[in-house]
Amino acid sequence: MQWRTLSFTGEDRLPALVDLLHRAQEAADTGALTSSNGSPDGGSDGRAPGSKSAASTNGPARLTVHNVERDCQHRRTENCALGLARDPYRLYRRSNVVGHVWHGEVLHAACRIANGITVTDEVGGHSSMWFRVEHDGKQVWMPAIRIRPEQVENTTLPGCPD
Repeated sequence: MQWRTLSFTGEDRLPALVDLLHRAQEAADTGALTSSNGSPDGGSDGRAPGSKSAASTNGPARLTVHNVERDCQHRRTENCALGLARDPYRLYRRSNVVGHVWHGEVLHAACRIANGITVTDEVGGHSSMWFRVEHDGKQVWMPAIRIRPEQVENTTLPGCPD
């Protein structure tokens, strides 16, 4: 064992631990277990057997909004709303927010970029990846840090055109 690389505080593992605890609590709250891809029913995504899953195709993908703040996972208040941006290359602040979504909502993404403005969540996770999604009939941008982590990792959407 290399003692010099051992973290006694666990700070380096905190975001992953918080995410794991949130997922465990969600499963306990709903009474459902989820598979490694985050879908119920032991891995089935609700499609007919033999059909391609949403995450394995190039094209529109279903993404679930994820709020890391546990208190906001069951509330639809203004303080718990997550912003959708007009431009993923501008700062993620009120002047760039054109809509709101809440934990658990499903968005349909057409493409993604990996070089947008970096967004940091409430537990220290951060990402510069953004998804172009449709919301209220408009094309807007959702930061990947606000999407369920396993969906971000398993989505094979094409890059968005410039």
